[in-house]
Amino acid sequence: MVFRQPRPSRSTASVSTPEPEYDFPVLTEADLPLIRRWLLEPQVSRWWADPPRETYPDDELEKYQRRIRGEDLVDVFFIRHRGRPIGLIQSYRIDDHDEYGTALALDTPSAGIDLFIGEPDLIGKGHGPELIRSFLRDIVFARSELDECVIGPSVRNASALRASEKAGLPFGTDVRVPDGPHPHHLTRTPRHTPPPPADPRS
Repeated sequence: MVFRQPRPSRSTASVSTPEPEYDFPVLTEADLPLIRRWLLEPQVSRWWADPPRETYPDDELEKYQRRIRGEDLVDVFFIRHRGRPIGLIQSYRIDDHDEYGTALALDTPSAGIDLFIGEPDLIGKGHGPELIRSFLRDIVFARSELDECVIGPSVRNASALRASEKAGLPFGTDVRVPDGPHPHHLTRTPRHTPPPPADPRS
């Protein structure tokens, strides 16, 4: 996609701006050791290595290397919370991936996103809804003219489903996707339908 985002440069200016709650620097190859650690965390590998495979996580890291080099049509970003890297999020055009696009059978040009939080101490702390809203606002809809964004976690991934619901993603349906052992719950957010304010209980 056209979501390439330069890393913010350091400024010597005396005027400072508030640090964003969430921001999304582009992933680099220097970041891959941290990604490897996260991929091996049980709360990540449970879904990222589904179905189980002997080549995990090396095959996953090879994908990220190709994406960093621009050899694959997926853009990969860190998720940072108040400057701390806490996870990974990736975005792509659905129609760049033929089998996946055919399975989803969407009627409008759409982006897709996938994400995980890698730091175990931050799981279940309510980060998912707000970081999804921030990514849609600051990256997906700010940097493309696509009509909507799709998120499709496994129907068995209860925490991801709750995060999508709390983020205000408006409706969903279950679909079978290539190589997926279980259906995915597909939610679709139109670009001109801003998500609701954050739920203070999330």
